[in-house]
Parts: sequence; C-alpha cells; structure tokens
Amino acid sequence: MSHIQRRQLLIAAAAFIAVPSVLAQERGRVRTIGGVSNWTKPPPEVLAQSPFRQKLKELGWVEGQNLKHDHVWVGGRVDLIPPLMEELVRKQVDVILVINTASAVAAVRATKTIPIVMAGSSAYPVETGLIKSFAKPGGNLTGVAFWQGIEVQSKLAQFVREIVPEAKRLAWIAAPPDLITVGGGEFRPEPYYAKISKSLGFDLGYYECRKADDFESVFDAMGKWRAHAVIVEPAGLTYDERVRIAELAKKRGLPSFYSLPSNVQAGGLLSYGPVQSVFPVRAAEYIDRILRGARPADLPVEIPNMLELVVNMRTARALGVTIPRTIIPDRVIE
Repeated sequence: MSHIQRRQLLIAAAAFIAVPSVLAQERGRVRTIGGVSNWTKPPPEVLAQSPFRQKLKELGWVEGQNLKHDHVWVGGRVDLIPPLMEELVRKQVDVILVINTASAVAAVRATKTIPIVMAGSSAYPVETGLIKSFAKPGGNLTGVAFWQGIEVQSKLAQFVREIVPEAKRLAWIAAPPDLITVGGGEFRPEPYYAKISKSLGFDLGYYECRKADDFESVFDAMGKWRAHAVIVEPAGLTYDERVRIAELAKKRGLPSFYSLPSNVQAGGLLSYGPVQSVFPVRAAEYIDRILRGARPADLPVEIPNMLELVVNMRTARALGVTIPRTIIPDRVIE
C-alpha cells in the first residue's frame, strides 16, 4: 500500500470517530434506504441474508422497526435508472445506496441534498465527476470506491507479463456505459492503459463494448490484430456477459485477466482486485454514520485495501498456460 493510500485510510478512519447520535431526537422514525440496481432482483431470502442488511441489523437498523428498503432492480435496463432514481428523490428517501456507476451518476444528477453512499460502484469516481477528491468528496456522495486506481490495473498487466512472457500485443476491453460522467460525457481510460502497456513492453489494442452483441465482433478484431492476451475492465456489462467473454477468449486461445472473481468462476484465467465482501459491509457502516448525523462531505471516500488473486487452473490447462510458482493465488478454481 502506498503512502498516499495509507494517509487516505487514516483520514477515513478519523472521520468515523464519534459523530453525535440524533436517534434519540427522532425516536420511532423509520428511515428509508433507496436504490436502483442494474441487476436482476435476488430471491427474498438472499436479500434478507445479504451482508449489507445483516451489518445494518448489527448496527441497530432493523427492517420493519426503524428501517425500510426501497430498492428497484431493473435487470439490465440501464435506461430505466435515471427516471427511477428521480422517483426515489421525489419520495424523499433518507439515503441512496448505489452499487454501479450508472446508478451513482443518476443519483448525483437527481439530487444535491439526499446523501448517496457508494458500495464499490465506481472505479473512477474523480474522473467521472462523482467526487472532487477521495479525501474531500465535496458533495452529497461518499462511500467505497471499487479499487486502488491505476495500481490494480498495473498489477493485472504485470500478471500478463509473468504468465505470458512472450506476449507483445495486449488487448484491453472497456465498457463505456460504466464510464459515463456526471457532466454527460464519457471518461476514456485509454491513456492509462497505454501508459501501463508501454511500461511493460506491450503494444496496446483498445476496444470498447457498449452492448452484449459487441463482444463477438470485438474478439474477431482482436484475432485479426493477433492479440496475445486480454484484460477486461470491471463493469455491469462485462459482469453480465462474463460466461460469453470467457468462452470467446478460450475459443481464440487468449488468456483473459479481470478484476472480478466472478469472471474467473465463469471461465476466465485470472482476477486480481478488491475482496467483494468488503463493499456491502463498509457501505452499511457509512449509512449508519449518516443516519446518525454525519455529513457525506465530511466522510472521505475509501479505497479497498483487501485484495485477492484468483486463478482458474482448468482454464490454464485448456490454454496450455503455466502459472509461475512466483504467483501465489488466494483462491484456486480447479
């Protein structure tokens, strides 16, 4: 962990020290957590047992007593997120939980007053205009960002170099729907990728996928370019299409690298990124502080410091790839 990251975490920890409780002043009031998710709604028993709701319960927020949830699941219909987010604002929910970039941007556009908490919902919160800085968010949004920025991306590319040492051409897939900005444009991470690739001796092939049907043509283009490996950005689209992406990569003999273990469980080769269980728990703790009187602008945005490396050995064998002994996974899929 870098000096800057340690400092940010210390700042974040200090911000969570004793904020005066306002619960005694509003005894009996039921608070509402709103949200709009790009995913399909899980079964009720899964929701009830989620780490997020369990942590809230530990902190004294019991559904049906002093808390209720108003969360909508759109099952991939990103176009529905802005109007549904505006509806939550009209309902005057107490806090909005966002778990993907599209929801975070829609929430910030919809309200400047209702607190918004991220649960790993953005890899580029500064670049997309969600916050002014990690230490001083400066608005009504705070929470936990997805990763440690360019450091995780650099590490993924280093794994490519170690596992495929002869590789010269590195493909990188981005999903622009997860890179929209508050101002209405799109953040383009290509310069980051180019810098990382050059430092490790790769030629970069930058590809964008805006919808599920784009992956076939993108992998065809990578084949014509004769890519040696591919890194896939974490996004709602690349999560939803994780099985298709893994199959396309294996079909073309491409080792594929990710930031989400779910992509590796679907057949990808390797993932390196934040431990996913951290996000719901920390988001619940942020919401607890806000419901007890803290202001989002005073709560620094955290960067996860718990990372894990996952390798799919079945995929490695299928590709004829050897995982060096210097790479020690936290989890192995056999």
